[in-house]
Amino acid sequence: MSERSTAFHKDGFTCVRRLLDSEEIVRYREAALTASERYGKQSGKGSGFLVSTTNRWQDKENLGGLVVHPRIGSVAEELAGMPLRIWDGQVLVKRPGESGPTMWHDDLTFAPLSAPLDSRLTFNAWIALVDVPTERGCLTFMPGSHRRSAPDRVELAEALEAPDSYLFTHWPQLVQSPRVTVPLRAGDVTFHHNRTGHASGGNSSDHVRVSLFVTFTDAEATYRPLSGGVTLDLEPGLPLPDDRYPRVSAAA
Repeated sequence: MSERSTAFHKDGFTCVRRLLDSEEIVRYREAALTASERYGKQSGKGSGFLVSTTNRWQDKENLGGLVVHPRIGSVAEELAGMPLRIWDGQVLVKRPGESGPTMWHDDLTFAPLSAPLDSRLTFNAWIALVDVPTERGCLTFMPGSHRRSAPDRVELAEALEAPDSYLFTHWPQLVQSPRVTVPLRAGDVTFHHNRTGHASGGNSSDHVRVSLFVTFTDAEATYRPLSGGVTLDLEPGLPLPDDRYPRVSAAA
């Protein structure tokens, strides 16, 4: 296990600098902004609102190339220590002056599509397509919070009733947890476990914040629908189809 893989599993997050070159940053930023303008929907957790779109990542002519980017995928598999596949992708945009802070949360609770998987590991890459200093809403993490006690997640309905406090109600020890804020340059990528507590500030700058959020899961993960949850046209108990959820190693 590499040094940064060890740190990733210990802290629940890490940052890797300059995974995209300048030409890639420009190309994918334009594609992400176009997708958000044409297909994006405003969503929010607590007081933080952003524009997101989840249905454009499989467009191989535009954002699909970033979702399966070989440098990002190679780092992801190094961190995981196992073969992976792509599970999801979202464009995330915070417009200047319109987007408040995003409250403390974990992605497993607020991503219904993360729950119907039987997987050894699910985690996320947050790819900065512009510089993201503190005033533009960079991420802040709670190191080690992914290793907190059970339950694995809070029911979504309960979290939606108290989005600003559910983490601290269920795991009060997190109130005193250290925080690490990670400003990014365009082309930098943070990786974080889907149980890692994190938040982001509002965008008080004069420029839009643009990123792509990619979810990786164990290549051998199987579909496990939950009662009352989101259902997909997949066969329960079987591995995910490669044509819809490509293996990272095949894209490298």
